[in-house]
Amino acid sequence: MNENTKEKTTDPIHPQPRTLKQMALEVFSIVVGVLLALAVSEWQEDRSNTEKAGVALANIRAELQSNLDLLEVIHPNNSQVVESISSDETENPEDESVVPGVQMRSSAWQTLAGTGLSNFIDYDLLIELSQLYSMIDVYKQTAYGFINANMSLVATSTAMDREVDNERFAENFLDFFQMLVQIEAVLIEAHEKTIRSIDEA
Repeated sequence: MNENTKEKTTDPIHPQPRTLKQMALEVFSIVVGVLLALAVSEWQEDRSNTEKAGVALANIRAELQSNLDLLEVIHPNNSQVVESISSDETENPEDESVVPGVQMRSSAWQTLAGTGLSNFIDYDLLIELSQLYSMIDVYKQTAYGFINANMSLVATSTAMDREVDNERFAENFLDFFQMLVQIEAVLIEAHEKTIRSIDEA
């Protein structure tokens, strides 16, 4: 064995020191590997969140459709009652009453807002949803105000051993009824528009 062969032989006990180039290449490989792993993980997480946001949006659409179905039932009745009161055509006020839609729901929207998935929904659609649910809150607060006033009146009349004058009650709350019916009309239009926006998203 000549001297050149001896120099190229690798000593397992005393390996030759790595060059700077080799160490840099190893560090670069490690960094690239870590970055790729992070990128894949982030991509998988984004994909999962996008799918969850899609499910949340489907739940919101179902919720809005349920609200719309309710509004389309109570709004014609409420409009007719308000028109009758306004024109003094109501013969039996106790047989006709405004029915506020306090059963409208917003749980699907609240769930979306609480999970942070809103970041994965189109911004314009998110604004539209936020505005609609704000209107729903205003409507329900207004409706509960009327219900509380009605209960207070009934309780007072009962305590004083008097009957509630339904005709006078309806006339006193006419402005409120008209406002409620106007909000319902706006809500119906807003629900239809937002449902179309979700379908197109």
